[in-house]
Amino acid sequence: MCINKLVVWILVAVSMVGVLAIPTVLSSVNRDVKTVVIDPGHGGLDSGVSSENGVKESDVVLLIARVLGEYLESGGFNVVLTRKNQSALIGGRFVKKTDMERRVEIIKKASPQLVISIHLNSFSDKRRKGMQVFFGGDNSRDFALLTQDILNQQFNLPDAGRNFSILKADKYILNESPCPAVIIECGFLSNNEDERNLLDDTYRHRLAESIYQSILLWSFGEGA
Repeated sequence: MCINKLVVWILVAVSMVGVLAIPTVLSSVNRDVKTVVIDPGHGGLDSGVSSENGVKESDVVLLIARVLGEYLESGGFNVVLTRKNQSALIGGRFVKKTDMERRVEIIKKASPQLVISIHLNSFSDKRRKGMQVFFGGDNSRDFALLTQDILNQQFNLPDAGRNFSILKADKYILNESPCPAVIIECGFLSNNEDERNLLDDTYRHRLAESIYQSILLWSFGEGA
């Protein structure tokens, strides 16, 4: 590992005390990420899930995506957001398939090395909380593992008292992306604590920074 990559590793590792699983994942990483597409889920008439207080998934994930984009741009990455405001990606009558196809068009046009789709969860059991990463193809598995490890150590263990495992998902945006792609469910709007945290600007910045750290580690891994 050359000296500049070692510096990146040390700087990131120092800010993530206790993330012991990362070196085993990092050993298989060999990537050169220049462009990242961030996909804030839903938008327009499609608000996604909502809390009992009326907080909309589409609003919160856009805030997270914007902060993550700022972190990435400050680190020298090219960033493309599939949507930049509350409007839908398509005009006229909303059709979910058409909306998803438009997102994939934006992704393919950007020719990225990584796609991150930001979402929020909901569940009938209001005690359920935490963050989970979903992946599609095998080329996305390493990044999903790395990101889940970081989210587990920084959020799930201290806040929810448990680890989450990555899950393979049959989702259009994962299947159609021409590069590694993940969906990050950043919490449960059905859980009062998760909702309260997600509405806090400082918390959202911590979350975005953690995702950014996973991108840095994946991008500047050994051999990259």
